[in-house]
Amino acid sequence: MNTITIKKEQFIKAMPERVFKALTEKEELERWLVQKAEIELRPGGTFCTEWAPGVGEHGKVKEVKPSQSFSFTWEAFSPTPTTIKFGLTKEKDGMLLTLTHSGIGEGEKWEVYTNISEAWDGHLKDLTSWIETGTCPPPGPRG
Repeated sequence: MNTITIKKEQFIKAMPERVFKALTEKEELERWLVQKAEIELRPGGTFCTEWAPGVGEHGKVKEVKPSQSFSFTWEAFSPTPTTIKFGLTKEKDGMLLTLTHSGIGEGEKWEVYTNISEAWDGHLKDLTSWIETGTCPPPGPRG
């Protein structure tokens, strides 16, 4: 089966440690991404999100490298789980966040996910705003 990979880059005026915290801590995720989050921050740990009551995804943490990278699966996607990876690279006055969302399928069963790239644009904008200013729109679906 052919799959699609989305790759996004976002510069954030913050240290990688701060961005890693926003990507991996329940309280932080619930400020910029989802209404509810549960995370066991270790390879094989659970990663569960709720966008709105009764609407969410779950998966498994794949990789945890503090201030460098974090990845997990979203197993609610069908017919196959997708993988999301955040890579963090320090730059002179901040850091570059690289998002890679891979394993997105093609075809009729995946039509509902055609706007996923736009949704990630919105989420990365919210993340940047949260980290740089301490404010962002309420968490939830984007795109």
